[in-house]
Amino acid sequence: MPSSPTTQRRCRRFFGAAILMLGLIHSGGPALSAEAEYLPICNLPKCLNPQVTTKSGIGTANATAEARISPDDAAKWCAAYKPRDKYCAKEQVQSGWIGFRPLYRASADCLAGRLNGIDGGNYSYVGVWGDGPGKGRPRFRAKGDAKDLQWEGSGATVDHTGTFLSWGGGSANLATQWDVLCAGAPAPAAH
Repeated sequence: MPSSPTTQRRCRRFFGAAILMLGLIHSGGPALSAEAEYLPICNLPKCLNPQVTTKSGIGTANATAEARISPDDAAKWCAAYKPRDKYCAKEQVQSGWIGFRPLYRASADCLAGRLNGIDGGNYSYVGVWGDGPGKGRPRFRAKGDAKDLQWEGSGATVDHTGTFLSWGGGSANLATQWDVLCAGAPAPAAH
């Protein structure tokens, strides 16, 4: 029995979507530009993170960076996670993904070891992780209300001083924000 043009179109769409999904599964999700820098919201493969758009004072006592969800990253993310939503990319750029803001700001005093993260929290540099997946990366203590934050729903744990006890949760995000802001600066004294 010959198939109708409508059935043929449906088959082409189905197989096209299947090929796209297989390509994304094989590649591990939407790719982020290798040359771009990000101020990450989260570090899971499904995350859509804001890309750095402006930086100043990098490595100094007045380091600042701003980031936004890029249209290209949003288009790749939407192709993987919301392929039928034709407004997805525009909405993600405007809303800033789960952060619900189009612009993210972070700043640091790289010399004194203070970080103001994109989450609005204030953190103190306390050295580097000695072992595990974060070995050698910057480690932080949360100040004030930031001690109560639960990063990415993963339940990052902090001790009574606010020092992060495990690499999971927001530790990787804070380390990456520090790396963007304090690139080339000598490590500050641990607090």
